[in-house]
Amino acid sequence: MKTNEIKTATVAACFSVTAQEIIKQLIESGAKVVGYGRKGDEQRAKALEEQYNGKLTVLLGDLTVEEDCQALVAQSLEILDGAVDVHYHCSGVFSWNSWEDVPAKEVERLFSANFTTAWTLGREIFSAMKQTGTGSIMFVSARDTIRNVSYGFGPYMASKLALNGLVESLAAEGVQYGVKVNAVLPTIMDTEVNRAAMPDIDHNDWVNPAQFAEIMIDLTQPSKTNISGALIPVQGRMV
Repeated sequence: MKTNEIKTATVAACFSVTAQEIIKQLIESGAKVVGYGRKGDEQRAKALEEQYNGKLTVLLGDLTVEEDCQALVAQSLEILDGAVDVHYHCSGVFSWNSWEDVPAKEVERLFSANFTTAWTLGREIFSAMKQTGTGSIMFVSARDTIRNVSYGFGPYMASKLALNGLVESLAAEGVQYGVKVNAVLPTIMDTEVNRAAMPDIDHNDWVNPAQFAEIMIDLTQPSKTNISGALIPVQGRMV
């Protein structure tokens, strides 16, 4: 896969499995990358930066806070020579709950990670891209948001459905500015956390993070000029 068209990129939730695959592939292709993590993760940020010998900068902040997001994007533009070609938004959490029993604080946590970070940081990235007249933003939603939502998935899927609405409407706003906004919708990702949580399910059917990252990078190439407002399922071998 060739990714040399992407010169600069930002990656939210940079310590996640998918984000680290994206960072690895982008840097191998020659792109300059800024990753976003949470405050308090200074040690992990330093360790991740050291893996890439100055080709990655990790910035820490609260992606639900407007002022933090504004500062993060401003710093990113300085590091990336004034332009972000692509933003990959990998922030998200999952929990199994029925609507009857879910604590209000858990609904707030799901929406905060899965939706609020997307629009609070996403609009700052969008504004920066708007100034240059080009750019691509890729979010991560969930495949079952475009199917029937199963029992126990309601609060989680509601937060991801809100994200889908952001993707489609922000894409509509971006048309006149050359800014593309899309989302990939995976089934279960093959990660250590998911394997531990679901030991009895065949993980061979799950989405491989390296392949998933490759798909996200391919879909955000500048040559993909007509793809915007799309909710793209990535299913592995699950149906």
